[in-house]
Amino acid sequence: MKKTRKKPALRSDTTVMDVGRNGREMYIRAMPSCCLGALKEAVARGSDGRRLLSMECPECGREWRITSSLDERVLERFATHGGPRVGGGYPAA
Repeated sequence: MKKTRKKPALRSDTTVMDVGRNGREMYIRAMPSCCLGALKEAVARGSDGRRLLSMECPECGREWRITSSLDERVLERFATHGGPRVGGGYPAA
């Protein structure tokens, strides 16, 4: 039997903001599955020393910004934005 290494899950307390749609903050578990998959891929690729400001889903085209995370892998890959709770909201497109 072939052993496969289980990839650690992203912390579910990471929050994101859908930039182009409603600008509301949500937990990653509420993201559409295509967007969550794209986020997982971006985190799995690791950092090249520069942190990304946002992530765009290649399937649906939504743009996401990380507003809060305690997951070190997410913080290594993305710059966090304050989000609407701390006055860091972004105007709707």
